Amino acid sequence: MMTAVYRRYLLIAALLTIPFLLYRQELWLFNSRPAVLAPISGGSRAWVVARLKEADVSWIAQELPGIDTAVYVVDDPFAELQVPENKGQEAMVYLTYIIDHYHELAEATIFTHSDRFTWHNNDLLDSDLAQMIKRLNLNRVRREGYFNLRCHSQPGCSDNLYLDRTEENAHKPEETVMKDVWSELHPFDPMPATLSTPCCAQFAVSRDRILSFPLSQYAAWREWVLQTNLSDSVSGRVWEYTWHYIFTGEADLCPEVHVCYCDGFGVCFESAADLDDWSRGVAERAELEDEYGEWKEERRRLEEEDQEEENEEREEIDWGRGEELKLRIESLGLVLDKRKREAFARGEDPDGRSRALGLAF
Repeated sequence: MMTAVYRRYLLIAALLTIPFLLYRQELWLFNSRPAVLAPISGGSRAWVVARLKEADVSWIAQELPGIDTAVYVVDDPFAELQVPENKGQEAMVYLTYIIDHYHELAEATIFTHSDRFTWHNNDLLDSDLAQMIKRLNLNRVRREGYFNLRCHSQPGCSDNLYLDRTEENAHKPEETVMKDVWSELHPFDPMPATLSTPCCAQFAVSRDRILSFPLSQYAAWREWVLQTNLSDSVSGRVWEYTWHYIFTGEADLCPEVHVCYCDGFGVCFESAADLDDWSRGVAERAELEDEYGEWKEERRRLEEEDQEEENEEREEIDWGRGEELKLRIESLGLVLDKRKREAFARGEDPDGRSRALGLAF
């Protein structure tokens, strides 16, 4: 899977990494969570975006005009910011940015795709990446070193990767190859039994955490992406479940959802149970909306039949059922919206976030 030249290159990079690994261990032990949460504040940040030429990224300048942004176009040889090769999906962009800016990093660097609205962005923030970037708590990034921007654990946690599997899984094509590439990417680390973290390779990292590896290591990792025989999608998926391990040393990293939302984005329900209850309400409203949609479709069908067969005996429309469903949807929506507004308000106050997270203050 690797050339002899690349093996030598990787060995040299690995040897240079040893003192950095010792420094990294001390750094992680030092960065423990304080008892009181500081206000959500600024600090220098850079935002790295991986995009295709066809993607519309006009929303970035419109929604976040003040942020230092680097948008790499992976399939345009005439773009201002390019990558050596369109391979490894977003991993090539992320590694290229780190290599190019290693000596001039912001306090926190945010790595994302270019889609503003997509299924893997956070539900409570309307699946809107603009809201996620605006509300991101840089204090958490600096304190923890690494922060996965996706709060929901699925996919990626309960359906984690088992590195001893030999039977291919169409939903996890990276699973069976991970054990083969582990020693190439992490030659000094024993292979864990599993890897798990919320998908989908969008995260923020502190400057100190990036600098816990030498520049040569990032160059070696990018060279691996360039040299591997794995397909673009599979090599990208390998890295999707590698970033958290590199920057935390944890094979399985699945933070509690309410902690991610509260400490990460300032959206604080009173507890995990409170958020779970709200989520059940959202699911119930969705079921009612589906049922109401079915009722409207049935009403439309019966009304069409009425026009065609006015003199024949016909099925009556259950108008009461439709009104009942509509009222239940509206009343449940009012309750859910109120609780969501309260969660946002609670997150604006450091003491409120501390109470929601169960921290002493």
